[in-house]
Amino acid sequence: MYRVTTSRLGPDARRVSSGSENIDRGELSAVELTVLLDAFAEVDPVDNEEHDPHIVVSGRSAKLIIRTSRGRLQVYDVRDHAAPGIEMTVPRIIERLDFVGEPTFPFAEEKELPAPTAPHRGIAFAMLLVGLVLNGYILYSVFYVDSVNKKPEVKLITDADELKARKASVVGVYATGNKTGDRVIEVLANGQVRFYEVGLKGPINDSRDTYGLGRHDGVVCLSTAENGVVDLSGDNLVYYKDVYLRRRP
Repeated sequence: MYRVTTSRLGPDARRVSSGSENIDRGELSAVELTVLLDAFAEVDPVDNEEHDPHIVVSGRSAKLIIRTSRGRLQVYDVRDHAAPGIEMTVPRIIERLDFVGEPTFPFAEEKELPAPTAPHRGIAFAMLLVGLVLNGYILYSVFYVDSVNKKPEVKLITDADELKARKASVVGVYATGNKTGDRVIEVLANGQVRFYEVGLKGPINDSRDTYGLGRHDGVVCLSTAENGVVDLSGDNLVYYKDVYLRRRP
C-alpha cells in the first residue's frame, strides 16, 4: 500500500483545482495508484504550468513528489532536494517505491538494480509469478481507465415538453455520502452542474460546468462540457461508476 497526498487536484486527478489545499487520499493499492497517476498525466498543460499540481507518495523505501508535463511524469526524491527530477513510467515509480534496502547509488543517477546471481529455482519462479500479477494489474488499470473515460455518443433531447419535464425531475443534490471526502453533484435549473467534495469546514474542490440532457444506449444522461457524462439511474446519478444518491429535503 502507498500513502498518497495530492495538491491542487480535483477528485478524479484529471483537473486542476486552484483553490484546494492538500488532500490526504489515504492508502492506495498498486492498481489504485496506477489509475491515479495515469489520470494525473492527462492534466491540461496550461493549467499545469499555472497551478503546479503534484502528488506525494510514500512507499516502503521512498517518498516521492510526482509532477506531470505533457503526459509524462517527473519524479523527485523528497529526501534529496538537490537531485533533479527524473522522468519515469508508472511501473518504474512503483518499483522505486517498493525497493527495500539502502540503494548504493544516488537517486538522480537512476541506475538499474543489479540482477541476482544464480537464484534458487523456487525464488525465480515466485518472482516470475509476482511479475505476471503486477503486469496483469497494470493492464487491468489501463483498460479500466479507458473504459471509464471513454465518452459515449450522446443524442441530446430536442422535444421541448420532454426536455422541460426531464430537467424539472433531475434538478437537485446528489451525494455519495455525508462524511468528509464524500463527493457531491448539484444539478441546477439554469443548465449548470456543480461538483465538489465534503470538507471539514465546507465544500472543497468546488467546480462548475454546463450540461445538456440526452440519451446514450437508451440511458438518460447529463452531457457536460468538460466533465464527461453523468447517467440517471432511477432517482440517483451514476458518475465514473460511483452512485450518487439523491438527497431528500
